[in-house]
Amino acid sequence: GHPADKEDDVNEQLPDIIESVNDQQWQHVHHEAIKVPSHNNTFGTDEETQFFAVLAEVVAKRITPAHCQLKPDEWEGNQYPAFETIRAGRRGMKKLQVSLAEPIWFHRATLWCQALLVLTMFLADRD
Repeated sequence: GHPADKEDDVNEQLPDIIESVNDQQWQHVHHEAIKVPSHNNTFGTDEETQFFAVLAEVVAKRITPAHCQLKPDEWEGNQYPAFETIRAGRRGMKKLQVSLAEPIWFHRATLWCQALLVLTMFLADRD
């Protein structure tokens, strides 16, 4: 029973535990490893500057993209939702309620959708 002895026992068992978990989980892995995406910026310098200029203009003009659940007519009862229910688990039976506190999430969601709108326009212009 000395605490240092127990710590040594755990440290000695750790490689066995890791190997055991690996052996148990390996049978569930049925795919090739996925390559890590490149961290390179796909925008050229001028293009990136233009993107942020257009985004700043969209934000300044308070342009709100449609179909992003950002407008009252897209909300149930025309009111901003206080919570979002996300289904989780293997069969989606578990329901998690996530707070959508308006002062935090609404503004972040708006900026995200504005940036997505501008990016979509930039990518469409490339084609």
